[in-house]
Amino acid sequence: MPDIQNVRIDGTSATLQLTAVPSLDYFPGHFPGLAILPGIVQVDWVIRLAREHLGIPCAGFSALRVLKFSAPILPATKLSLQIDWLPEKQRLDFAYRARQRPMSSGQIVFAMRAAA
Repeated sequence: MPDIQNVRIDGTSATLQLTAVPSLDYFPGHFPGLAILPGIVQVDWVIRLAREHLGIPCAGFSALRVLKFSAPILPATKLSLQIDWLPEKQRLDFAYRARQRPMSSGQIVFAMRAAA
């Protein structure tokens, strides 16, 4: 997991300030000669951090939508991560930024829960 410096919660939204620590096992080997944070790790962090800080009840994963990687996240990059939970759609919207520059964004959709 990244090094988290600050978390701000506002209802179903969270804004986190974090650093992609250079010692993370994810950096080496993704691309030969270029240490970048893999997209699947970025998505995994969103899900884990949303569960931890927003308490979202993620059922089963359903889909990734409008996934965009605008710039690579390199070791030691300081990031802002915005996560918005839309419970009526069972969807997480997220955006990583570094110094206001978009790094990646997308939507993570979960299977709708059956009515009890």
